[in-house]
Amino acid sequence: MKRLLFCLLALAISACDKTYTSGIPYSQVYLELDLTFEDKDLIPLSAYKIYTAKNINQHVEKAGFGGVLVYHGLNGAATDAYYAFDTACPHEANRSVTVEIDNEHLHAVCPKCNSTYDLLYGLGNPVSGPAREQLKPYRIVVSGNKIYVRN
Repeated sequence: MKRLLFCLLALAISACDKTYTSGIPYSQVYLELDLTFEDKDLIPLSAYKIYTAKNINQHVEKAGFGGVLVYHGLNGAATDAYYAFDTACPHEANRSVTVEIDNEHLHAVCPKCNSTYDLLYGLGNPVSGPAREQLKPYRIVVSGNKIYVRN
């Protein structure tokens, strides 16, 4: 009986490991963005900015696995909203393979596998290429002229 319980417990633990669907591992994200000063270029619709360890305060802020893409798009009610995603391509799952922005079509594109992700409505869903998983999203809180990004 003890052996059966041990086997069931081991099976349950291994099953939990297999249910993790994201190819991007957990990495801390915390950004404080100021729309009044250094991040004011995020104000226009379709504006974006990519944050990496090179352009953040590393003592306080964290930029995820491959970096953080903050995008000013639309929500379902056609009003503007801010969105944040990890820049690492989920299909490649490599911190050095990060998406680039196609300004003309409002997409993020992986330079390695050519997967294209929709940005406009903040879903980050793949629209073409081999990727089957959306860009890893991060939570955004807007408070006055501040944007907080975290996981």
